[in-house]
Amino acid sequence: MSKKKNLNNVGIGFDELRDDIYKYLRFWKVFLISVTISILTVFYYIKYSNFQYESFTKIEILDKAQDSEMALPTAMTVFNRSLINLDNEIGILSSFTIHENVVKKLNSNVRFYSLGNIKNTELHITQWQEFFEWELKDNIYNNDELKFFDLEISFDGKKLYINELNSKKELIKTYEFNTLSTLNSDHGLPFDLSLKNQVDLSTVNNLRVVFDSTEKVAEFFRSRTNVRQAANESDQLYISLIHENNKISAEYLNTLVNEFDLDGINDRRFEYKNTIDFVDTRSDFLTDELAQIENKKQRFKEENNLVDMLVNTNINIDGEYTYDGQLFQVESQKELLKILENTIYENNDYDLLPINIGIESQIVNTLISDYNMIVRQRNRSLLSAGINNLFVKGLTSQLDNLMNNIKQSINTYRISINEKIKNLEQKSSEFSVLNNKLPEKEKLLRIIERELEVKESLFLLLLQKREEAAINYAVVKPSIKLIDSPRTNPVPVKPNKQILYLLAVIIGVFLPFTIIFFMFILDDKIHSKEALSKYLPDIPVLGEIPRINDDNIAKKFPEKKSRSPLSESVRIISSNLAFTLFNEKDKSHECKIILNTSSIKGEGKTILSVNLSSILSSNNSKVLLIGADLRNPQIHKYLGLTKKLLGLSDYLYKEGLDWKDHLIKNDNLDILLSGTIPPNPTELLSSKKFEKFIQNAKNNYDYILIDSAPCLLVSDTIEISKFVDITLYVVRSNFSKINLCDYIFENFKSNKLPKLNLVLNDVGSSNLYGYGYKYGYKYSYNYGYGYGYVEDKK
Repeated sequence: MSKKKNLNNVGIGFDELRDDIYKYLRFWKVFLISVTISILTVFYYIKYSNFQYESFTKIEILDKAQDSEMALPTAMTVFNRSLINLDNEIGILSSFTIHENVVKKLNSNVRFYSLGNIKNTELHITQWQEFFEWELKDNIYNNDELKFFDLEISFDGKKLYINELNSKKELIKTYEFNTLSTLNSDHGLPFDLSLKNQVDLSTVNNLRVVFDSTEKVAEFFRSRTNVRQAANESDQLYISLIHENNKISAEYLNTLVNEFDLDGINDRRFEYKNTIDFVDTRSDFLTDELAQIENKKQRFKEENNLVDMLVNTNINIDGEYTYDGQLFQVESQKELLKILENTIYENNDYDLLPINIGIESQIVNTLISDYNMIVRQRNRSLLSAGINNLFVKGLTSQLDNLMNNIKQSINTYRISINEKIKNLEQKSSEFSVLNNKLPEKEKLLRIIERELEVKESLFLLLLQKREEAAINYAVVKPSIKLIDSPRTNPVPVKPNKQILYLLAVIIGVFLPFTIIFFMFILDDKIHSKEALSKYLPDIPVLGEIPRINDDNIAKKFPEKKSRSPLSESVRIISSNLAFTLFNEKDKSHECKIILNTSSIKGEGKTILSVNLSSILSSNNSKVLLIGADLRNPQIHKYLGLTKKLLGLSDYLYKEGLDWKDHLIKNDNLDILLSGTIPPNPTELLSSKKFEKFIQNAKNNYDYILIDSAPCLLVSDTIEISKFVDITLYVVRSNFSKINLCDYIFENFKSNKLPKLNLVLNDVGSSNLYGYGYKYGYKYSYNYGYGYGYVEDKK
């Protein structure tokens, strides 16, 4: 089809776009119904859903670097705003461990519900206790081995019923109590309860209590808790929890914040605790040494009778004592350094080191402080990340470097102390020469006393450091500051009414639009005159026949003066036909032969033949209607006659019959039925006798209408076409397929069917497109093209 329009290859202009929009707007009722159903569905969904509310709180993480107000700035505090790693803090707040602690503290693994007809409402423990005196067995809340309990509580007069269900809501057992209490009854329930006297049973719904594992409930709350940074460059965290009961969520958030604060406090206390433990361990050792030295002094005095000896001192001895005092201080530092060094070499797991134990080296103390700070940071990071995490590995590498620096500093400091000891001993030896005159025994006694003083001073120093650590342990600062106490947004976040209603409108429009779109895409039928003209632009369309639903009109032979929509539409076709037959070049008044055909059965050629013949005969024209569909005749149905009447086939097949004797007369209209169905209709219609019949009929009529067989798969119509003046080709709306247009155009182009004109039948039968008429008619044909041609048995 050289001129057939292909819409896929033509840009969609304004008219096409307008037509497409109008095509969908014809279904506004469908869209309205769909949107209404969607909105009603959302309405009832919201009405019977449990509303979820968001509770939230805000905290500020306090910078540990600011704990000591007199602390000197370090490289880390000079070049960084703070030492806070919010990702680590968020990791701790989101960790399963801290949520498990909160669940255990709140006993959240026991949940309470009020049961409704459609939805259940979770209750806070205080709301539950408005109904019951409630007592649980020991350790029932946090017993990890406790099996799952799902218990429904109902009342019947003065009786109490408790149904035990499994996880699939299947009944396991029913506990029945003759009173509204479980007290003084032998049962296997993990609790006892009694309904309060002031409670009106008519106001109480059935209730439910669920005992679940701590791990499961902790994971539930953890998944519903959101922790995020409140703002960029801020040390504040915004913590929110979505839950249907705002009392439960507010209480949970408050406990979560307290647990997080306590975790930070314990983390800071751990350093002081480590120092206390270190001093306690070393003090026990020093106590033993002091006892040994004192015993040694006692024995020496007893053995050498020095109890009442008067000690005389002189200037030389005072000088020696001065250097001995200095030597004592240096030796104390050496002893402390030895203790610290032993602790460092025992540290294999990156534990905190004792701090401020009396070492006078500022370098060593600073390195130990930095080391402890990174140890704490590493320990906190391990709560939310594994040991192979890149950040953790970086901290471990820093600790290794700091440990090496500490060891090197200790070695350097030891060398310095040894050098001082050597110098002091040299000075002391100079004075000792002068003291040779002193009794040897007194000299030995002084050595013992000096050793005793060194140990006593070291012991007192360690006790002082322990007291300092104990004070710091008791008065450690909080790790967070509460900015906003937990509160709940009164507007529910789930279900979100605005979003759901918007989604309902979108789905209500999209769903029918999609269905209609695919109906259009998959539709391969012709529905309108405009569509027919697009696919067959070179073939004129004489008119349209509307759909007629009234069988009294559609399947009856029409009255000549009928004003039904069917008759009026055929009159229009008749008028257009007159212009086609009697143009300027053809003004003769000879008989005009009109051929009515179609591509396949069921397209409505017979109804056009019957009605057109009636309309033409009403104008005082002599009309002959010939039933040339010898395979499946239909005209007899409109006359209410049997198809066994003799007709055209009998005249062509038998000898001695006059076709005029078998005419059915109706004023100016004569009808010749098809007659007996022959085995060889094509041969009969191509015979000389049929040609002679047509010539004779032309001499007696103004119009001859031939109702022929469909021409797609049989050649009967092509045999007749050589005698006709014009061909009316019937296409049925919402029935004839678009691909038939190729066949129609072939016949038009090859002129096999002379003066081919189109008639669109059954217009308005497609609700999908909604074109034109709102009338219709129903009829059926029984053609069976292919290897057989099935006749109508009626």
